[in-house]
Amino acid sequence: MSQPPELRIVFEDAHVVVVDKPFGLPSQGTRDGALAHVVSRLEADRSYVGLHHRLDTPTSGLMVLTVSRDANAGLAAAFRERRVHRGYRTVVLGDPGAAGVWTEALDGKAAVTRWARVATAAGMSVLDVALETGRTHQIRRHAASAGHPVIGDRRYGGAVGRAWRRLALHARALALPHPVSGEALAFECPVPDDLRALVARAGLPG
Repeated sequence: MSQPPELRIVFEDAHVVVVDKPFGLPSQGTRDGALAHVVSRLEADRSYVGLHHRLDTPTSGLMVLTVSRDANAGLAAAFRERRVHRGYRTVVLGDPGAAGVWTEALDGKAAVTRWARVATAAGMSVLDVALETGRTHQIRRHAASAGHPVIGDRRYGGAVGRAWRRLALHARALALPHPVSGEALAFECPVPDDLRALVARAGLPG
């Protein structure tokens, strides 16, 4: 099996690092003991790395981690108080409509996923999605439950899990207050090469 691509560093200072995680690279150590994951790659040349949120292994895109202990309390508070805004782009089966919100509880806890359609073609739709909560596999589970599973989702998507070679879910936008200075930080990360053809087929070229 080929190694996942290297992490791309989007931003780094003395307190935080923002990375563009590639498809196939876990956020942290896994049960199978894989040595390659986001934290281990960053720890290779940093004395400290703190993990505050995760992306599923088949999801790509933006993650923020701390590289100083002084930043931990501030970043944890920002996540807890929902001051970290995460935006995703995904391709789903069918057309759920122009915009909406999925509110089905997950694992007995409130879960809120807002979405807006940006294109539709070939029996698929491109959605921009924003999370108000952070439940496990929230977008994937909500989309599947609504009858519009994410293309390439081998866990929740049924037959559409085989429709593309990877999960069509990318964390494309991240905004948060800097956990030490309070400065507003905002980042965007385009859809990677391994999803562009699918996004174009679903009606959003370029």
